[in-house]
Amino acid sequence: MKRGSVIGPLILIGIGALFLMRNVWPEIPLVDIIAKYWPFVLIAWGGLRLIEILMWAILSKPIPRNGISGGEWIMVFLICIVGGTMYTARHYASWATGRAWHDVVIGMGDNYDYTLNPVEKPCAKNCRILIENFRGNAKITGSKEATTVNASGRESVRSFQQEDADKTNKETPLELIQQGDQMIVRTNQDRVSDRTRVTAELEITVPIGSSIEGHGRMGDFDIQTVNGSVDINSDNAGVRLESIGGDVRVDLRKSDIIRAVGVKGSVDLKGRGQDVELQNIDGQVTVAGTYTGQVQLSNLAKPLRWEDTQISVNVEKLPGQIHMGLGEFTASNLIGPVRVNARSRDIQISDFTQALDLTLERGNIELRPGKTVPKIEVHTRSGDVELALAEGSRFDLKASTDRGEVHNDFGDPLRVDESSHGATIVGGSGGPELRLETGRGALTVRKASADELSFPNPPSQPSSPDAPKAPIRQ
Repeated sequence: MKRGSVIGPLILIGIGALFLMRNVWPEIPLVDIIAKYWPFVLIAWGGLRLIEILMWAILSKPIPRNGISGGEWIMVFLICIVGGTMYTARHYASWATGRAWHDVVIGMGDNYDYTLNPVEKPCAKNCRILIENFRGNAKITGSKEATTVNASGRESVRSFQQEDADKTNKETPLELIQQGDQMIVRTNQDRVSDRTRVTAELEITVPIGSSIEGHGRMGDFDIQTVNGSVDINSDNAGVRLESIGGDVRVDLRKSDIIRAVGVKGSVDLKGRGQDVELQNIDGQVTVAGTYTGQVQLSNLAKPLRWEDTQISVNVEKLPGQIHMGLGEFTASNLIGPVRVNARSRDIQISDFTQALDLTLERGNIELRPGKTVPKIEVHTRSGDVELALAEGSRFDLKASTDRGEVHNDFGDPLRVDESSHGATIVGGSGGPELRLETGRGALTVRKASADELSFPNPPSQPSSPDAPKAPIRQ
């Protein structure tokens, strides 16, 4: 008969007792106690197991071949992993091995919330506001009546002990430091030890003529109604800008959203991220990076220069809009010359003027120019191409496919020439050159009605909701 052991029930009793202590006396530093004394669990376990074996020997009962079973060895391994991790988290400063590991172990602690003491200092109407490197969210609002910089907010400290959190809160006051025409907003988060992690929720009011420069490690920037420039640099941030009078520069290593509406100056975006929304921009828009989410561009008064790893777009003006998503590109009402170079996606472009130069590796293409047909040059290695032209348009067309069908639904003056090596549609009434080529795919040229000269507007991307704010402990 297989003999049972009292070790399993005792472990369950011990775990239950620890949870009960946590519920009844939450002020007890339970994590600290476990991190410090967990090896005693192994000592007690081994002692009890030894006593059991000695008792079986004294009573002349069969002694198990192995003192500890395989299942018990797995339990020992798990206890060592959990206990060692908790001890490392509690004493991380003594042997750090990396920022990522630090974030993991600190994330096991508790949040302690505090209200930051508000600060205020006079500032020139066109002063420069610098938000120093910090972790958290900042909302900056310009005011016509403001003659001072006013900052307030709250702070959250993640720590294993209330004592460490209170100490960290005292070491990280919110400060305003004036240096000439520059006002520095300082959270002092660089003072804290590796045993805690601090984030801040700041609300800052500035004179409307101010310029904003923000540096962060993680968190969002929400900036509204300032006439100066905006410069944001962060490791991981969401950026929302509205009613900005100067130039905008955003450089992010990671981002969930970049949204800019109503910018009088230019917009320069760099880095990596997901969603991008740019609307009502008076200056040039330059984008260099990788953005994998939903992209919505509309009403750009000056040239757009978009350089992504998957697609490059050059447009002189964009009275209409461009929508880019996973595997798709839709645009309407563009002023060219327009140049698009992409790898793999379906492309729809309507109501464009001046020349269009489109190069695509793989994907379907639909083109619907306006009543006045511009010069068009299209090349794709694989994909169907459809061109819809208004009746009476003047053009000189040559469209060819190496492997695929051709459909002349436009009629005269176009004609189809089919051969074993492909097919072409040629002809026209004199006008701009239209050159369409696909390596593998169908070609269709047809007449477009007045209602078909533009695609339906793609749905606007909704703005992301504000993150919920954690309650402040009184």
